[in-house]
Amino acid sequence: MLTRRSLLTSVAAAGAATFVLPSLALAAPPDPSTPDGWLARLAAHRDDVSAVFSDRRRFEHLPDRQRPLASAVKAVHLLAYTTAVAEGRLDPDEPVRVGDWDARHPFFGDGVLGQGTHHEALTLLGIPCDEFGIAKDPEQRVPLHQIAELMILVSDNAAADYLHARLGDAALRRAAARGGWHRPDIRMFCGETLMWVFPEYCPPPGTPSAVRRALGDALTNRFVRDAAFRATVIPRVFAHPPTPEHTRSWEAGTGQGTAAQLFGLHREIAGSEDRAAVLAQQILTQFPERKPPGADALLFKGGTLSTVLVLAFDVLWPDRAPSTGTILLQNATAADLRELPGLMRLCVDALYLPDTFAALERALGH
Repeated sequence: MLTRRSLLTSVAAAGAATFVLPSLALAAPPDPSTPDGWLARLAAHRDDVSAVFSDRRRFEHLPDRQRPLASAVKAVHLLAYTTAVAEGRLDPDEPVRVGDWDARHPFFGDGVLGQGTHHEALTLLGIPCDEFGIAKDPEQRVPLHQIAELMILVSDNAAADYLHARLGDAALRRAAARGGWHRPDIRMFCGETLMWVFPEYCPPPGTPSAVRRALGDALTNRFVRDAAFRATVIPRVFAHPPTPEHTRSWEAGTGQGTAAQLFGLHREIAGSEDRAAVLAQQILTQFPERKPPGADALLFKGGTLSTVLVLAFDVLWPDRAPSTGTILLQNATAADLRELPGLMRLCVDALYLPDTFAALERALGH
């Protein structure tokens, strides 16, 4: 999962630079941890990449190809939440019972045991929890706005599912439609994770997304309401951990979207001035040390799976339209995940340095 902490520790000292495509002359390949290395990586695997970038001008690469979105889809949940707050349908200060939030967390699927994103969310709030990220006192209360904020800051899946359950599908669809994204493929993260844990419940590749969505919803509801089923999850993972083969197949069938759809949503949030959009901008604002010179803010939401990388950035300017970039990468390797900060740096620099924008465009064959 992408978190503010991972980027802060990896790229806080990185400065802006201008990047060009690697020379065809015989030379040492560029460092894969750098933007130059990522330009070479993307140029060599263009079919695995979809991207839309806009900074005064725009380029697109396979913008309408459906790919897994992972946690990047949570920008939809966020705008649905801020819309409900702006319209007075939700009170951001409403006290929420932690046990009701925990009920959406299926113990696994959000990081290393003891370091998962839900565990991190509770820890940041000072709430003692076990290694699976379950609060030791489920009767504690937290304000609703902190759940929404941690959905973005640490990418907590349980937070997204809690808000999804509170808001309903229609609210999420309306939020996505603001950016021209109609009928978004939005599923409960809990149900998807349980299909990873229990392969017998996971439909085969090629199953229509609506069918898989229904199966995931049923698993989510069972997990939330059936204590006996809930008690089988941890023993199952320890006795029969998901195999790499099942994990790859499962990932390929998770929630899908396109670079263009994600771009449209981010552009709508970044470029609007109504209260719902401004509230979303505030929550998406991260990494002040990486904000381009002269910019008002840098917005970010991304997502990762073991073979998927998704990044979406916006730069807010005081005197012109925002710059927005989305990039989706499939068939990512373990090395790609390790070198992710270099790709993040490349994307941010492409949103304000014309030479970097042009270099990324050329790398993708345009």
